[in-house]
Amino acid sequence: MSAPNQIIERLTRLLHDEVSAIAAGKLEKVRELYPEKAALLEELEEVNDLVEDKLAEGGTEAGKLREQIQELHVLLKKDHSLLDRMTQATARAAREVANIRERHGLGGLYESTGTLRKGDVAGPQQVDQSI
Repeated sequence: MSAPNQIIERLTRLLHDEVSAIAAGKLEKVRELYPEKAALLEELEEVNDLVEDKLAEGGTEAGKLREQIQELHVLLKKDHSLLDRMTQATARAAREVANIRERHGLGGLYESTGTLRKGDVAGPQQVDQSI
């Protein structure tokens, strides 16, 4: 098996793992997979000329490589879509937390008597926006 085939196969397995992790809500796993994904994408970029040469040669190996590339393309689109939705959901959650904080402004919450309620209902929260 040639280098491009191996890189594509490893990247395909990694993307399957990432899509599964996103579906299972294991966002820490997604973060852990990112460096390896970036390295594999860089490796694939480095052998791009070799991929084009192999595809131009035709034959059985070119057909297999073309199928791998098509599968990789589908997985990349799915992964991108899931990551995009996850990013949008995180942004919505962060906006909602900001809205709640704003609503409970003026130095905190007040009792029905108009006196300031002691202590916040919810302490400051941090939203991980690293993805």
